[in-house]
Parts: sequence; structure tokens; C-alpha cells
Amino acid sequence: MSRPVVYLASPLGFSPELFPYRERVRARLCDLGCTILDPWEQDQHATELSAALRLADYNERVAALASVAAGIGRLNEELIRQSDVVLGVLDGMEPDSGTASEIGFAAGLGKRCYGLRTDLRDCGDFTGLPVNLQLLHFIEGSGGQIFRSIGEIAL
Repeated sequence: MSRPVVYLASPLGFSPELFPYRERVRARLCDLGCTILDPWEQDQHATELSAALRLADYNERVAALASVAAGIGRLNEELIRQSDVVLGVLDGMEPDSGTASEIGFAAGLGKRCYGLRTDLRDCGDFTGLPVNLQLLHFIEGSGGQIFRSIGEIAL
């Protein structure tokens, strides 16, 4: 049996304080025998991003960052297309918009999608819904589910 390829959608690369949490999720996926496609591990645009952030002229910086953003978006799209399933980390008052859109895109491609929401607060449209009803629909409609702890993850 081949190893499932999992795209790990998350906002966990925006702060170094979140790296240990991301590593715990990655360790669980490794324990399950998964190959992980983690957009936070990609560095194809690192030099271009650093150069854009150093630009003093505001308009030049905005244009350069728009170019970097487009490249990162294309890369993430390709990684999602290469994956078998998507696991999105959905913690926080509202799930990260990028993570939500990656799940929606993957569901539209027919990929099975899962969510990890360890946050105790519900943030859905109705009482008892852990996330937005549309996000929940795409996850469950794809054949996936929402896990409430890292240890529950089973793909």
C-alpha cells in the first residue's frame, strides 16, 4: 500500500511560537505513514520575498510582494493537486482564510479533506458547529471529518 500524500494546510508558519504545534501535527502524520506536503517547508520564493521586503519604495514593494504572493499561490495549488488528502488546522476564533480556501479548493478537486480543531470554542454559524457551516460541509462532504485533538487524527 502506498503512503498517503497529505497537504497540511495551516497558519502555523506565521509565528515561530506555533512551530512546536505544527511539528506535533507533522509527527502524528508521520506516525500514520503519510508523506507530508507542507507549504511552510517550501523555500522556492524565500529570496524573492526577502528582496521584496527590503524595498524602500512603497509602490515597488507592493508590486514585488504581489508577484511573490502569486508565485506562492501557484506553488500551493500545485501541492494540493499532488496530494491525496488535505488536513487543515482550524484553530482560532475563526479558521484562517487561506486554510479554509485550500480546503474548499481541494474539495472541489474531489480530494478528501479533514480538519483539526483543538480550540474549545465553537465558531460555526449555529450552536454546536465547530466551524463555519460551509467549511464543515466541504470537509464532511468530501468523506473527511473534524478531529478535536492531534491524537485523534486518522486518515
